[in-house]
Amino acid sequence: MKFFYQQLLNRIKSSANPCYVYYDQVYYYSEMYQNMLKINNLLKDFKQKKIILFSEKSFETYCSLFAIILSENIWIQANPLYPEEHIVRMLHVSEPEMMLTDQAVPPTVKDFCSENQIKIVMLDEVLSGDNFSDISLGNFRDDDIAYIMFTSGSTGTPKGVPMTHQNYIQFIYNALEILPFDKGEVFSDFHYLGFDISIFYLFCAVLTESALAPVLEEGEKFFPLDNIIQNKVTVWSSVPSTIARIMKLRPTNKVKTNIKIMFLCGEPFRLEVLRYCYENLNLTHVYNFYGLTETGVENFFHECERTDLERFRNHGFVPIGKPLPGNEIKVLENKELLIAGCQVTPGYLGEIDSDKFSLIDGERWFHSGDIVELSDDVYFCKGRVDTQVKLSGYRVELMDIEVHIRKFRGALDAICFVDDRNREHKVLRAVIEADEKFPVNLLKQTLKKSLPNYMIPSTFSIIAEFPRNKNGKIDRKQIKMNTLKKI
Repeated sequence: MKFFYQQLLNRIKSSANPCYVYYDQVYYYSEMYQNMLKINNLLKDFKQKKIILFSEKSFETYCSLFAIILSENIWIQANPLYPEEHIVRMLHVSEPEMMLTDQAVPPTVKDFCSENQIKIVMLDEVLSGDNFSDISLGNFRDDDIAYIMFTSGSTGTPKGVPMTHQNYIQFIYNALEILPFDKGEVFSDFHYLGFDISIFYLFCAVLTESALAPVLEEGEKFFPLDNIIQNKVTVWSSVPSTIARIMKLRPTNKVKTNIKIMFLCGEPFRLEVLRYCYENLNLTHVYNFYGLTETGVENFFHECERTDLERFRNHGFVPIGKPLPGNEIKVLENKELLIAGCQVTPGYLGEIDSDKFSLIDGERWFHSGDIVELSDDVYFCKGRVDTQVKLSGYRVELMDIEVHIRKFRGALDAICFVDDRNREHKVLRAVIEADEKFPVNLLKQTLKKSLPNYMIPSTFSIIAEFPRNKNGKIDRKQIKMNTLKKI
């Protein structure tokens, strides 16, 4: 472990390259290192203490999170845009030693910190001071916690997922081995730092002496193409629906960018989006990764090829591929994926949801809740276990229906769900992202030619744009809730 962090620190100390690019704003690794020395002076007497970073994305935030981890403390990112109650719940669950912030703390949060002896420190005061402390690396034991990510899961209540050094470093080494990075890349930072895709670009960027190019403004988040072009991004990482949005707004354009590596993960990767990557974005290196917060960022990968468009045409999606080194998998009778190996978290904070972990033949396995299927020597993710439903006595995977709907011209995306408000009469419903003139009746006729009656939705709702959650993924829960309100 120490060797990994020695490499990380050496890159920051010695690289002459830019580490941050946002249009005309450029910072260098030498500037990052100087800031980290000041932050380290604040943290030098702490070890394995939880430090909450209450900040927006910025150069100073990047300096802070690396200083926290290299000082052998535990990084927890909190988004200032979240409701105060959400932040308070995070604090309650994680019990941090300190909150490091780049802005005024909301009253409710401030009161909670005061009542629980959580010290609040203003980042600008630390960085404007003259106190430095050299970073002297400790031992970094495999099972010490490096960071904690929060995931809401099905309850909406923040669940803390601790990741040890061993849990995530295996993935970083895998990424560096698989992806054709050069020194001096420009990595996009599109998502919120508390979404674990950030681990990929944060550490791979530093280890390749590359720059981070954050997406900061709301307009950029909705349509990041100008950010990509102006900042000369070479490594893009996001959920596939971000590229689908570019495809929706520039459906026929040939778009010239500097992107040479496309890293997609976090949700189903549709073949039409892959086609757009090749034919409109002119990309050569496109990858689909699959993983969970609880299992060290990513556990499967597939290197895409143009032949995938025909090879997987009947699936409608890019496969998640094969397991990454260091990961063991098991598929249960109901097709649920279980994962074991060095990347599995030691467990949720507060020891909640322990039923998601099983001991099988002396080995600890995490229940992913995802359905997978082996086809053509690669794995496909077929949705969540809770999207596998029984209709008219038949077991149905909702993603299979969605694939058929998306094949219809004009259907940009589709979500299916079961309306079970009447337990004795469950109803299959579909919601389609499309123009308001979308020909629903023609779609029904087409579906009847390829699907049995029990797989034909009873109702079809059309909306112009699917809502996204805080991580940029399509918000299935919100779509279902909004649809049921109107029925």
